[in-house]
Amino acid sequence: MLKRSMCGALLTVLCCLPVVGNGATCRSGQAASDGSQAGYSQAKQASDAWAERERTVSDQLQQCLSRIRSTSISLPTFPSLQDILSQLANQICQAAVDQINSQIPSTIDPWQQLK
Repeated sequence: MLKRSMCGALLTVLCCLPVVGNGATCRSGQAASDGSQAGYSQAKQASDAWAERERTVSDQLQQCLSRIRSTSISLPTFPSLQDILSQLANQICQAAVDQINSQIPSTIDPWQQLK
């Protein structure tokens, strides 16, 4: 009698083990899936922010170049042409650098929310 009840109890335990094991696997799988989705969302958000910054800088550089192309020079008679072109090149470069620097953040860390 004792042998039968032990066999029955052992059989019941063995039948229940796969159910308990599958439950843990499903929970861990769900946690991994949730973590993966959260990581993907944060990475996509950081990528979208950088893409927007790049578009803004590109647009401003295109506007700057179009203004440079439409610049006309009227030459006075007294200064040298080399001095005028040198000053114009310096002003153009300084304007481009100022525009680019105004779009670059002071700290570049797209993952700062993860800290």
